[in-house]
This record gives sequence, structure tokens and C-alpha cells, in this order.
Amino acid sequence: MSGFFDYPSEQEPDSEHGLPGFLNDRGEDDWGMLLDHAETLLFRPGDKVLRAGTQDRALYLLVDGWLRAPSGVIHPITTVGEGAFLDGAPRAVDVEAMSDGEVMRLSYEAFESLSARNPALARHILLDLGRILSARLRAGDDHTPGWTG
Repeated sequence: MSGFFDYPSEQEPDSEHGLPGFLNDRGEDDWGMLLDHAETLLFRPGDKVLRAGTQDRALYLLVDGWLRAPSGVIHPITTVGEGAFLDGAPRAVDVEAMSDGEVMRLSYEAFESLSARNPALARHILLDLGRILSARLRAGDDHTPGWTG
């Protein structure tokens, strides 16, 4: 029987861009369920994938292509838009496509539906988002307000 705070026994390898991987330890069934709840969006160079100030409580998974944010270039495969997804606040920055590519968009409502069907997968999504955000904060400067590491 698995408990709420069961974690993978081994640390997941970092992706090529130094961030923890997103759902690296999940199998085909979990990825299939995630795909069933997400929509695929294609983008072209210059497209705004995220717009500052918009109300869009969704998580994006960059599957293919390159994006540019004020913090730098975003490489696949990683998440984008975690803050607005988690707290419901408007988007903080513009994120623009640098190439043709693809993102998976998981709305908050779809996440709630997925959570009801597969709480373990939802827990893994949230834990991975926490690891990714923590890695980004650790990689940033020492002037992040309130960050204690």
C-alpha cells in the first residue's frame, strides 16, 4: 500500500538544462492520463505563449521548440507558467516563441479532474513543480525576497 508521501527511491537525473525532470518516473498510463486532460498547442517564432497580465490558470509543458522569458531561454522538456497555475494570479511575464514548437496546456480545472481520478499522479505533478521551482530559485541570485533556501 502506498502512502501519501511515498517518494521515488532514487533521485531523478537533472535534464540537459540543469532543472529537475518533470514526471521522469511516471509510466505510460500516467502520461496517457495527463495527455487526456491536456490540450496540445503549436506555436511559431514570435508567438506569445504566455502574456503578462492575463488571467490564465494553466500549466504548460514545453514539449518541443524554444521559448524566451525575461529569465532566459527555456528548453524542452520543462514546465512553464507554474506561478499562475499554483496561485491563480495573473501571468507575471511574457514568454515568446523562438522557434516552431509545441506545448501541452493543463488547465487548473483539468488538473482538478485529473486529481479526482488519479490522486497519486496529481501529487507527483505538484512535487515535481516544487522541485523545479526550488531549482530555479537556487540558480537565481541571492536577492529573491523571502527565499531562505
